[in-house]
Amino acid sequence: MPYIAFLTDWGHKSYYVGVTKAVIKKINPQVEIIDLTHEVEVFNVREAMYVLFRAFLDFPSESIFLAVVDYGVGTERKALALQLEKGYTFVGPDNGLFTLIAENEKVVRIIELNHPQYFYHPLPSSTFHGRDIFAPCAAHLSRGIPIDKLGSPVDLKDLTFLPYQKPEIKNHSLQGEIAYTDRFGNLETNLPRDYLQEIEIKEGEKLIIQIENKKFIATYQLPYAAVSQGELFVHPDSSGYLEIAAYQGSAQVITKARGGEKVLLQKFIP
Repeated sequence: MPYIAFLTDWGHKSYYVGVTKAVIKKINPQVEIIDLTHEVEVFNVREAMYVLFRAFLDFPSESIFLAVVDYGVGTERKALALQLEKGYTFVGPDNGLFTLIAENEKVVRIIELNHPQYFYHPLPSSTFHGRDIFAPCAAHLSRGIPIDKLGSPVDLKDLTFLPYQKPEIKNHSLQGEIAYTDRFGNLETNLPRDYLQEIEIKEGEKLIIQIENKKFIATYQLPYAAVSQGELFVHPDSSGYLEIAAYQGSAQVITKARGGEKVLLQKFIP
């Protein structure tokens, strides 16, 4: 039986996560629900897009991802289910959340969730599609209901894609964006770790970090403890991307950077 991996920006103060899990269990009592995170920054589809893309391959290939960061709930935006050639399925709003999945993976089916017999209520709330549409559809999929039964087909070109600064190597520098900031104040970039080879940075060498119009000097190191407390440094994170961090400190506080801002890394030449 597949897992349901659950991602939202709801937090844990309100009852939303609990009641949505209860709806899933009413439809499929046997399914296991794994909380990926409920601490995405409120309304931050960009952060959710990156977290989802970096996490999904660590799950079994039959997993279903219930992803609800949905500032457009109740509007004309579509409710979707996507299925990959690798077997993974994603359920959530068509607001750019699935941009990186759709751009980097082979999508074999996209369905608009518009068959109300698979909803929790035939007339869903205009403010809680997570409970009334997305969760029950994910639960029915976990029971083996074919994705095609949940609604009408959607063409990949009609999916909503979130604009972002794609990573590139240009003029001996790495250019991309801050993907998001984690709870430790680390700045997660969308720059693949392998890009560093192209600008010949070695461990212990200095780099220039430019975030929008602000510049900082940092060291390239691998473990956090290789630098002094509070010192800014760059290293590969566990997902294979470059992270800007401060040992036992906050790179976000030092740089005042936010997700979506352009970032440039280049070798420091005295």
